[in-house]
Amino acid sequence: MKIMMTILAMICIVTISQAQINLVDGLYYNEQGELYTGSYVEYYPSGNKRVEMSVVEGKKQGVSTYYFDNKLKQEVRSYKNNEMDGLWETWNDKGVKLGVANYKDGIKHGKWFIYDESGILRYDMEYKEGEKVGVWKIYDEDGKLKNKKKY
Repeated sequence: MKIMMTILAMICIVTISQAQINLVDGLYYNEQGELYTGSYVEYYPSGNKRVEMSVVEGKKQGVSTYYFDNKLKQEVRSYKNNEMDGLWETWNDKGVKLGVANYKDGIKHGKWFIYDESGILRYDMEYKEGEKVGVWKIYDEDGKLKNKKKY
């Protein structure tokens, strides 16, 4: 009985939260058509959490976390005024990290690391205000340095 009540409560929460908040042209609005401020959560049909984020005056703000239906993290993104700003991490559905990147005001800025499906580092890169900078490194499938290019 407790399980049934929990499932019914989840369905009601999902229905209410989806009915109250609408995404229009990249901005979140409440039912009255006003820019939304508060927590935003979406669920998969299974009831598992799909995304959770903070919204301020209709815009993504702070950390947004996306999940696979198996409950593992898919992405963690940082936002400021609806633009990516700060750390962005991605994983595959088995929990292996695929990437670490940095943004500033929606533009690539800082170190980037790209991993293969096994979690082996394949690319080590850097951006400054959207431009490639520094020494970019490419690694083979064993994680050994294969190539370097200076920008």
